[in-house]
Amino acid sequence: MKLKKEKAYDIKIIIALTIIPFLGIFGTLLYVINNGVVWQEPLLLIVFWIITGLAITIGYHRLFSHRSFAAHPILEWLLAFSGAAALENSILKWCSDHRQHHKYLDTDQDPYSITKGFFHAHIGWILENNPSPIINVNDLQSKTAIRFQYKYYFPLFVVFGIALPIALGFLWGRPLGALFWGVFLRITLVHHFTYSINSLSHYIGQKPYNHKCTSRDSWYLAFITFGEGFHNYHHKFQWDYRNGIRWFHYDPSKWTIWLFSKIGLAKELKKADQFWIIKTKALDSWNQVNDTLNSIPNQIRTSYHLKLNDIKIKLNNLEESHRIAKNEVISFCNDKKEMLLSQKLFRKKTKLYKTEYQAIMNTLSVMLFAIQTRQF
Repeated sequence: MKLKKEKAYDIKIIIALTIIPFLGIFGTLLYVINNGVVWQEPLLLIVFWIITGLAITIGYHRLFSHRSFAAHPILEWLLAFSGAAALENSILKWCSDHRQHHKYLDTDQDPYSITKGFFHAHIGWILENNPSPIINVNDLQSKTAIRFQYKYYFPLFVVFGIALPIALGFLWGRPLGALFWGVFLRITLVHHFTYSINSLSHYIGQKPYNHKCTSRDSWYLAFITFGEGFHNYHHKFQWDYRNGIRWFHYDPSKWTIWLFSKIGLAKELKKADQFWIIKTKALDSWNQVNDTLNSIPNQIRTSYHLKLNDIKIKLNNLEESHRIAKNEVISFCNDKKEMLLSQKLFRKKTKLYKTEYQAIMNTLSVMLFAIQTRQF
């Protein structure tokens, strides 16, 4: 018996993800040409884009996928409802795929591996007629809001993602405009800005924390993804509630989580220790220079290896000094006065260690530049 060949892509999903952006872009444009624009319509787009976009970055991603903070049940329900309106699947399915992505980054088991091409990472993996099973989310299945959203996902999308924007459109007498602006165009933006993290964030930017993986840090992408553009950092410290770790890094998701913590909706915000972060950067810089040495002649490579060995000794000494200083603070835990003094001294020492790490990274950057630009 001749077996029926299974289709490579799911036609229903292809149609849906083609019609939505078509209506979102061209439908909205045609509507504006024929009916003009009232200020409520772009405002509706912006408000629902922010609410549903943050539901993905704060809820689906940083809270549910990575457990980077703990949320009040009220916030969990709000994120479940607004996340359903984004039309990016249920929390359980989204988190299952994303945890697999982190576990098997850049391999065939990565659901949206960039090694399979830009199109696959951006949207092709969603269109494939080969849905991955929901696994590794047992911790989430105990939450009532998540189970409820999974059971009633499509009705929730219809209510909060379609009916609510249209109902608001009736308030100013233009429900059709609300459909185009607040539903089709908004979903298009939320979808493709989210997809760009899986695709463009593995093409555009720098790799300061792990030069071997494809993820990159990009200011540009951070602006359209509510701060998710610092992707190389995220793949190294996925449990950190921040993506942009500096105060000036554009990361509205981080700021919103912090704000939630101040009003009692979030707590236990996890973040990587600053010393650990700079140590990670320094070690990766060393590894990058060391990996690059394989491309140069042996006689020149030897002199660089000697320099690298000296730098590795300095890195090890810095790490050991920091460990000893930290243990000294712990040893005074029963004496409050001594502990405060030791903590103050520890902060001064840590600041000095960071300065030394930075100096080492500068030296390694010069070495890397010399190797890459030298004619052999």
